[in-house]
Amino acid sequence: MRSIIVAVFLVGALVVGAFIAQSMPVSADDPPRKSQWQYQCFEASGVAQVTERANKMGQQGWELVTSAGTKGSTLWCFKRPLWKPTK
Repeated sequence: MRSIIVAVFLVGALVVGAFIAQSMPVSADDPPRKSQWQYQCFEASGVAQVTERANKMGQQGWELVTSAGTKGSTLWCFKRPLWKPTK
């Protein structure tokens, strides 16, 4: 019984996906859009300092990408989508 439910769900997902793909045709003239990002890094040595700064950046839409460092200091790097005003 469980395999029948899974099969019905997969077929339904396939049908919905095919319908969506047909309803949104892609033109050969439309170049693919690349995501553009804005990056910001800061150096910190204490957990409290990192937590406070990371929370402020998270409220502004920043997302942690990576961190690297030594015992004494760590570099924390964040990214967010590049905002461009519309005309």
